[in-house]
Amino acid sequence: MATGRICLGQIGAPHGVRGEVRLHSFTADPSAIASYGPLETEDGRLFEIESLRPAKHALVAKLSGISDRDAAERLANTKLYVPRERLPEPADADEFYHADLIGLRAVDYAGRDCGTVVAVHNFGAGDLI
Repeated sequence: MATGRICLGQIGAPHGVRGEVRLHSFTADPSAIASYGPLETEDGRLFEIESLRPAKHALVAKLSGISDRDAAERLANTKLYVPRERLPEPADADEFYHADLIGLRAVDYAGRDCGTVVAVHNFGAGDLI
């Protein structure tokens, strides 16, 4: 991922034959993903969300320029990003974006250096730094 971009979602499998896709949103309110403007892929393609509706375990989205199932299939597993500056500042001092942790110094309770945060992963059981 390029510096300064935040991953807001990932395209899943196609939904139907008219180019809709399942969309997995990583935003606090899943439907808010549509409010951040154009979403960018890792290779620089831009997509607007033309319509969005809830479905079982994901959202169903119609993306600009995608009009058939074949085009939707080619997008499966594509991550979608926005520039960091499009995101609102966290509401509380205890809230943060995972991307803002990367590069910070990690210390133990005694204040001794443990290293630097290089990634934040979540494989389903919670966040790992």
